Amino acid sequence: MKVNVLHEGDRVLNVTNEFVAVERVSGEADILPLIEEKGGMWIDTQHILTLGYGNNTIQIETENGLTITNF
Repeated sequence: MKVNVLHEGDRVLNVTNEFVAVERVSGEADILPLIEEKGGMWIDTQHILTLGYGNNTIQIETENGLTITNF
């Protein structure tokens, strides 16, 4: 199995049975959840968590493109 999630300059922070943590070249980190099914393992693209720079806020984008910010 080969998991193609890295871009040039990225590095792997951690790998478990539940997720892959990647530090992006920008310094932000993505937590990529894994799903295991009969057909293999998949990245749960609906629930990727990005740890970014900011002022202690949490943002989520809805299906229609609306961004919700929590403080």
